[in-house]
Amino acid sequence: MPPPLVSQAQVKELPFIAKFAWFMFKLGFGLVSLATVWTTAVLKDGVLWAKDTEEEKDQLAAAQEKYWSLRRDPLPGFRHAFFTTTTGARLHYITNAEAGAPDFKNMCLFIHGFPDSFLLWRHIIQSPELQHKHILIAVDLPGYGGSDSLPSYGPDEILETMTEFILDMRRQYMQINRRVVVATHDWGALVGFRLAAEASQLADHWIITSGILPRLTTVNAAANMSLSRKMFRTYLYSPWHLGLLKNGWATFGPVRSQFRRSFYIFCFHLPKPFSNFFGMFGNYWFLRTMHSLSKGKLGKDEKLLGCLNPKEAGEAMAMSIGPGMRQLDENPEDNSSLRYGESLRKRLHDRGMSEKARIYQDGLFLGKWEKSLQTAVALFEIGAADEGTMAHQHIAALKAPATILLGERDPAFDWQLALTGIKEFLTRGSHVVMVKDAGHWLPLEPSGRRVVEKVISWALNEEAKTEREGKSTLFATMSDARVVLEM
Repeated sequence: MPPPLVSQAQVKELPFIAKFAWFMFKLGFGLVSLATVWTTAVLKDGVLWAKDTEEEKDQLAAAQEKYWSLRRDPLPGFRHAFFTTTTGARLHYITNAEAGAPDFKNMCLFIHGFPDSFLLWRHIIQSPELQHKHILIAVDLPGYGGSDSLPSYGPDEILETMTEFILDMRRQYMQINRRVVVATHDWGALVGFRLAAEASQLADHWIITSGILPRLTTVNAAANMSLSRKMFRTYLYSPWHLGLLKNGWATFGPVRSQFRRSFYIFCFHLPKPFSNFFGMFGNYWFLRTMHSLSKGKLGKDEKLLGCLNPKEAGEAMAMSIGPGMRQLDENPEDNSSLRYGESLRKRLHDRGMSEKARIYQDGLFLGKWEKSLQTAVALFEIGAADEGTMAHQHIAALKAPATILLGERDPAFDWQLALTGIKEFLTRGSHVVMVKDAGHWLPLEPSGRRVVEKVISWALNEEAKTEREGKSTLFATMSDARVVLEM
């Protein structure tokens, strides 16, 4: 989902008056957005007294037992596992590989976004072609699913944690001369963008779905606002030139568009009572709305809320909540270390919404990442980043090939801010692709996941490596994908 257009670092550099004005704008816009959303939800969807039906409760409990019980496999051919970081945080993941097995296969790691878990990828990783030919690993972000919470979710914490995890997966499962691909979505895509720019040695190819380049978006927003401001100032001295007023308003349009799309981020940045209320009101109206959007394009007479049947709604909510109390109390006798951390219990009271929202609040979008010495050494040992393949050098440019997949109907982003000048940030072997008739949840929507699966399969095979020097034939036969840029 879309990030803020102004970073915390940028705010710190402003004079006090400007800081206060920005604070008041955020507070005011957030409160107005919250009031508007609540009123709309009550009047349109009747959520004032909404609650789960007994059938929905049963379906949720069944889905949690099916996917999160450590006594059983989460998906056919996959097993639960945990990785402990140097700080003691434990990440939950599932994999179809066995540690130490002499399996000479390429590896793909999957990173989800807000408000999901490894289950976001359940349809794709069960593809027979992917599952039988490759090592697949789907991890829960810190604070999500079955992974421990963190004290903070800034760049140092999240990027260090995910880098350490990927490094360990490489040590456990990667064989010599094998390929590593990382597939990401939403906030996982943001992590992917940052790692592809700042720790690109981790993977041979990055597949980034439903996400935007942090630095590019803010640069484009700042440029639009600056140009629009100049036009308005010039108009004040030449009020008879109405074209200046019209052009200034049009230039500011993409920024207005992105602010409208980012309304909920301002709600998450409100003081805690208000931000918690936004996440929980109407029996988790916002969460249920996102689950409904993940179904894809609705039928002509189909309403957004209620488009999921009780079983689908239960599985979607289990994907967001993670394990329930029953799964947290399990203690598999054959493996005492295979159990969820205590921090997960604290997230049950609000289905983890307040913890999940912190990924928006703690500066991950543009905050500086100070790599630890251990991380820097580990990345150096893998090899130097392939900066020579870049057409242009930029501090936030990706230093490894990436395929960026975006839904044509994605409501989260303004494409002018997201894509203008993106070529300057990509390296050879990269693509930007629009998936036709798709929204934000590409790994779940039927039209989106077909494309995502094909791209992952291509990236894991040697043809991705051999086609790097020339134009790829990957999308030539895909009628549901439109190539925006290929390098």
